[in-house]
Amino acid sequence: MKLKIAFFIGALAMASNSNAAVYFVTNISSGYAYSDGLFQNADNSLLDGGIVAMGVFTGTGFQEFDIATTISNFQILASGTAGSNSITLGGSFAGYVETNVDTDNILGTDLLVGQDLFVFVGNAPTLEGSTTFGLFKTATIQSDIPNEQTYLANPFSAINASELLLGEAGSITLNPNNLLSTTEETFTTLKLAAAPVPEPSAAILVGLGALIACVRRRRN
Repeated sequence: MKLKIAFFIGALAMASNSNAAVYFVTNISSGYAYSDGLFQNADNSLLDGGIVAMGVFTGTGFQEFDIATTISNFQILASGTAGSNSITLGGSFAGYVETNVDTDNILGTDLLVGQDLFVFVGNAPTLEGSTTFGLFKTATIQSDIPNEQTYLANPFSAINASELLLGEAGSITLNPNNLLSTTEETFTTLKLAAAPVPEPSAAILVGLGALIACVRRRRN
């Protein structure tokens, strides 16, 4: 059996019978503020019911000012729902996601090897239905030989490394009754944001001005 690469016992247990790569869609490192990055809505509430998807880009990839194209270019390899039940935490907690998806072995000849792995977050059950988003690079996909790879969706390190493409870094202080902690904890968050809208270019403005002038001349 291949040596398992896991970040904590829960991931290891779920991967132990697998002979494949594991996309472990979770932001749980420990259940405490120093290592967990939570998912947060634009209104500062914790994300509950939104999609957290891990995948790679195809086609033209990330298009900052064209979210529909960005979504269509995103190939989802695994996904989970924020606020769904977590075995590790022993309950359902907004801001957290936990699920795992085993895939076929990713070997050296696989086209996924060497591709950047991203986490794409939306505030609805699907990316297409979402109105606010978070997107960050989490890892680079590697061959499963000699060691099986495990990937996490924790935004904590990505936020600190400034690898965010959509969304922004935030924070939230939680009541201790909401988590495993016995004291109040302040968490770093990935705060979802609306996709940026392109500003009209100077050329468009000049063209619009010319059109208006032409219309005025015709009226006169």
